[in-house]
Amino acid sequence: MKWAEILKKAFEYLKKYKFLWFLGVLAALTEGGVGSGFGNSGSNLAENNQDFEKFGSTIADWMTSHSVEISIIVAAIFIVSLIILYISYSSRAGLIYSVDKLESGSEKLTFSDAFHAGQKYFWRFLGLTVLISLMIGAVVFALVILMIGLVALTIATTYWLLLLVIPLGILAIVAIVVFAVYLSLILLLSFRVIVVENYGITKSITKSRELIHHNFANVLIAWLIQVAVGVVVGITVVVVALIIGGVLLSIGVGIFFGLGTIGAWVYGSVAVLAFIALMLLISGISNAFISTFWTVVYRRLAKSQ
Repeated sequence: MKWAEILKKAFEYLKKYKFLWFLGVLAALTEGGVGSGFGNSGSNLAENNQDFEKFGSTIADWMTSHSVEISIIVAAIFIVSLIILYISYSSRAGLIYSVDKLESGSEKLTFSDAFHAGQKYFWRFLGLTVLISLMIGAVVFALVILMIGLVALTIATTYWLLLLVIPLGILAIVAIVVFAVYLSLILLLSFRVIVVENYGITKSITKSRELIHHNFANVLIAWLIQVAVGVVVGITVVVVALIIGGVLLSIGVGIFFGLGTIGAWVYGSVAVLAFIALMLLISGISNAFISTFWTVVYRRLAKSQ
């Protein structure tokens, strides 16, 4: 693959179509001691247990008496979370849809068109994400149970088994990381299969696996490029944040001594909001670039099949 050409094309799309930035911002919404009582006497420990039971009983009584309020809060959190997911996944699908159309030669695209087109993929995106997350969780859980069993066996028999348990633990960690990366690649490609090919979840995963197996080297290089871009962007964001933060703080100190506390509070509120908005914009542009890059890569991989 001509990687320089792909990166240049992704950059040109973002330079020409600014609405991709805002889709990137919305898509990024989902892209986050032992107490000393053990050394006390038996009477103190019993007293602590009684206090703990009393505290637990108080909490249980409070939750029972405020069950309606708690239910309303939980329902509100669920609804807000679902709305955020809907906006984020629709924007993520809209990004893929937009770049696919641009690659096909269409240039009549707007933010509204892209977001509206992405809405119909929401449930498939959500289902795919949940499925991949459950697969990763199942593997992690199985390996953790295995390691706990080996450690328990070591304690029950002989510590010489640590010579076996420690290397197995390292291998288990490596296996989890490799499996998680593999599934993340499946997720990245499956998102694009769903949008570009209009496939269901199962069929999109099958095609993504085939693309990875037949183009492993190219997919690996694309992932390494993504990691490199992420590192560069991360360092840039930190440097920019430090510089801008330092400048804003210096101005804030000057305003404090010149206008007093009220002036400093007003300035600080505006400065913090502006700083957060800038960081969100940078995050959105970075997210849009990575998404655009992977969509262009996917189209190249699909053509090679």
